[in-house]
Amino acid sequence: MKLLFIGNSHTYYNSMPETVMRLLEASGQKVHVTMLTEGGKGLGHHVVSPAVAFNIRCGKYDAIIVQDKATGFDPVAFRDGAKALKEMADKAGTPFYLYMPWAARDNRAAQRPMTEAYHQFCRNNGCLFAPAGEVFSRLLLTEAPDTLYREDGNHATPLGSYAAAVTVFYTVTGRKRILHIEGLQDPGIEQGFAPELCQRIHTEACRMTRLYNG
Repeated sequence: MKLLFIGNSHTYYNSMPETVMRLLEASGQKVHVTMLTEGGKGLGHHVVSPAVAFNIRCGKYDAIIVQDKATGFDPVAFRDGAKALKEMADKAGTPFYLYMPWAARDNRAAQRPMTEAYHQFCRNNGCLFAPAGEVFSRLLLTEAPDTLYREDGNHATPLGSYAAAVTVFYTVTGRKRILHIEGLQDPGIEQGFAPELCQRIHTEACRMTRLYNG
């Protein structure tokens, strides 16, 4: 499986795409990952990037995973950028996925409109999205914010990026059943996270992915 990630720091922090790769490898797949990211940039920046256009057109990817900015999220700019990138992916014959990040720690109310924008776009355009922000919402019911958020209140800790990667894993694979990680080389356990917490993250990611994508 050959994957292309397009986004900003919510993608590249803690090498999140590498964690997706390791999850896929742990489930028995051979994976190659490419990442095109730039800090603070939204989808409009990537629409006009020659490197993005070339990779989508010529990279022969099995999936393209695209992430818009979370801080200053603009539903109209998101929709326009996602539509343009999806059209590029459609012309290349490559499945297109969106990866939705999380609202800031001190502005959790911004999560709902972001989720609604991603969900509506996917319903209207026949694609799927990885609802990582909603997985954060579920985990925050029991976990302290500083387990998922770095000191800046915006970016993810390694555990937060692991939760995002698990959500992308379930979205791209289309897996409907929760993966039981006991005995697998799960990258979360390898990073030293508690197995029970890693299993809960898989549970929440699988459930949220099914909830929003069917």
